[in-house]
Amino acid sequence: MTNTIVLAAGPNGLGVVRSLYLNGIRSHIITRDRDDITHKSKVPTTKTYIEGTTDKEQHQSLLSAILLSPKGTLIIPTSDWFVTFLTEHSQQLEENYKFIIPNAELSEILIDKAKETVVVGNVIPIPKTVQEINNSQQLLDELSLPIIIKPRSHKHMVLGAKNIIIETEKQLQQFFEKFDSVLSSVIAQEIIQGKDSQQWVCNCFFDEKSNITQAFTFNRLRLSPSHYGVTSYAVSEHNQAVIDLSAQLGKALKYTGPAMVEFKQDPVDDIYKYIEINPRLGMCNFFDTSCGVNNAFATYQLATQQALPEKQSMKSGVMFVSFYEDLFSRMRDGEAVGTILKEYLSNLATKKHIFIYYVWWDPYPAVSLFYRQIKSFITSKFKAVFNK
Repeated sequence: MTNTIVLAAGPNGLGVVRSLYLNGIRSHIITRDRDDITHKSKVPTTKTYIEGTTDKEQHQSLLSAILLSPKGTLIIPTSDWFVTFLTEHSQQLEENYKFIIPNAELSEILIDKAKETVVVGNVIPIPKTVQEINNSQQLLDELSLPIIIKPRSHKHMVLGAKNIIIETEKQLQQFFEKFDSVLSSVIAQEIIQGKDSQQWVCNCFFDEKSNITQAFTFNRLRLSPSHYGVTSYAVSEHNQAVIDLSAQLGKALKYTGPAMVEFKQDPVDDIYKYIEINPRLGMCNFFDTSCGVNNAFATYQLATQQALPEKQSMKSGVMFVSFYEDLFSRMRDGEAVGTILKEYLSNLATKKHIFIYYVWWDPYPAVSLFYRQIKSFITSKFKAVFNK
């Protein structure tokens, strides 16, 4: 059995560790945070976190940790930061270690939204996008409000938030007043109108010839933060149109390995439009596994030169729940608690559920997170009373 390191980031890493375990593979984990939820899992054989406060220091710490591992070790990244690390250090690592990521040029393109949207837009439909922002009039000429402003990558986190939504010309002017000096670090896109439930994800795997070998699709029902965040409530559903678009994109990019591709169906023309690709295993990868499509194990198989399975059928009608994130996000969005709970109970009575942190054979991450949430809630209440 090949020694395996999972570069773990939150539920992404936890899912990969569990998915490999179901196929008899016990992995080691390395995280950027000693409080990462994966540290609470009983599954990893060893648990390490990276030292350092800057990217340079953390890169060196991670590199040192990997170089202590036996030759032939498989490394699986679960965040863009980790993909960038492997890309930047590939020449030093690839002789003795195995990892499945796009080549350096493609990785750089897919992690930088300014480059990514140009390349992808030549293959499949995307929302109207401005990659080089100059002034407010330019955006008003090229895009219709509302628009979303996004950092180009994890190296360009200049907004103090994952994104900024602009709905009025006044908000647009305020954006330029505040962020005029960092415009080269962001892009702007026209927001596709419609409900959260018009968003779809394809978690898929491409072989060395860039053929899609397996795919799992799910319909996002809610996001956290609401409307523009990550999946918090979803249902598995086979969507051939989304799979076909993902296959077309992977073939055009000459992509190999796991990918998470996001789409939204535009209610104006009913066309599925590309939102984003993550060149790695996505956050919901254990949802895939639980529904019959184990992309983490496919990564292991390709890296260790085993035959990939033929296309696997997925289970539809299974619910995915990130409970705390979904509940609090929906409450902040103004939904009544009673309405939210009624929906939860209705679906629990009729559908199988996969929880992002909880499985019965590895309960401690969920228990730990519950404790953190209760502690945070009590602390916030005490502060509110004290501040009065």
